[in-house]
Amino acid sequence: MKNRKRIQILAIAVALLGHWARVYAQEGKTKVRIAIPSASICCLHLFAAQQWKVFEDNGLDVEIIQMRPQVANAAMIAGEIHYFAGVGPNSVAATLRGMSSRAVWFASDQLIYSLLARPEFKTLRELRSKRLAVGGLGDTTEVSLRIGLEAAGENPKDFVILGVGNPNIMSALDSGNVEAALLNPPLLYYAKRKGFREVLDVGAQVKMPLGGLTTMTSTIQNRSAETRRLIRAMQIAKRSMLQSKEKSVDVIIRVFKVNRETAQDTFIDYQKTVSGNGVPSRAGVEQIVKSLQLLGQFGGRKIAFEDVADARIAREVAKELGYKVE
Repeated sequence: MKNRKRIQILAIAVALLGHWARVYAQEGKTKVRIAIPSASICCLHLFAAQQWKVFEDNGLDVEIIQMRPQVANAAMIAGEIHYFAGVGPNSVAATLRGMSSRAVWFASDQLIYSLLARPEFKTLRELRSKRLAVGGLGDTTEVSLRIGLEAAGENPKDFVILGVGNPNIMSALDSGNVEAALLNPPLLYYAKRKGFREVLDVGAQVKMPLGGLTTMTSTIQNRSAETRRLIRAMQIAKRSMLQSKEKSVDVIIRVFKVNRETAQDTFIDYQKTVSGNGVPSRAGVEQIVKSLQLLGQFGGRKIAFEDVADARIAREVAKELGYKVE
């Protein structure tokens, strides 16, 4: 009887120790706030890392907050968020205008954007003088659309380009408030299945990175261990997604609330465009800078890679995980 009571007491003690160990472990995790421009394919690795507890395994308690890039820039300067999940014209332009920030990780090597029009419009030419919706003025969506229009032989000035905010872009197209909208997966496939017509494959015209990670130089200097763990977690999640189609499709279904067919199409695009080792490339940065200069910004200014990006931590993480790094 005494032995049984001792065993019961021991079992309770072990259970309590386990409980408090979990509590203390949770309390010991570093709180990190990351802003995302939209819940789309650009940030798929973040949702996977969160759902698969990869962040937790790397000692991070990550909060993902959706906000417009311009707002995210201000929030990052104020210290209200720590990272912005993107590297593109908006974040690079902010850096070049004096914001003390750098691109530290690339998520993908190629844009996946298409201009979809209401069914009554059959060609791009028919959309002249019509309203085209993008996520935000000055961000990757507007810049890539303008470059895509020029590459297709059109003058962007012949169109009315409106920044409606990423959360509102599908409803604007659905309601007829705009005649066309620039979309990426999974909304791209959802819109196609609703009968909207693709009139321009912008991704095929504009070679530019999509997604990534931007942070303040002070964060790189003072919280380098945290930044390393964050990049490592995202890189592991990205690799896991590429290795497990079914798990990834399930994440896409849960996060974006789409059917399996749309999720599978989205995953195929993700496979084709995702960046290998995540290290910011000179070519990618040059493409972003060139896109800004084509729009009349920073013309004649000699811009070095180091003015925009800091690849040191991403390179170290890539080597640690066994990726080939040049």
